Amino acid sequence: MSGASGVGTPPWIVSIDHLIPLAEGWDSGASAWSPAEWKAYANDLGDGRALSVVSAASNRSEADQDPTRWLPPAESYRCQYATDRVAEKSRWSLSVDSGEEAVLAETLDRCGPADLPAPLPLGIRRC
Repeated sequence: MSGASGVGTPPWIVSIDHLIPLAEGWDSGASAWSPAEWKAYANDLGDGRALSVVSAASNRSEADQDPTRWLPPAESYRCQYATDRVAEKSRWSLSVDSGEEAVLAETLDRCGPADLPAPLPLGIRRC
């Protein structure tokens, strides 16, 4: 890519990734939302964690999987991913199933204090 912004990068090489994939959001409670709420979620620009520019290959590898089936390949990013995911689920009042909760808790248990962002998202406490 040409810099962090992807400027000058052909569009088929990058993709917009939803931190909580749309299908996962739907299965986690968004199916009960109004069309306006769904549109706001799908196009969420209100929080920098919700959408990000990633390689198209990375976006395809994650697809619509939750953390029980996919975690970021870069272990150094997993603490950030887990805290961001908890924050986004909380922000949108989306449910977390027991398998997802277990994987996120295990991931966060491996994070040292320096690995966790400050302030912590709602629902996560620092040990």
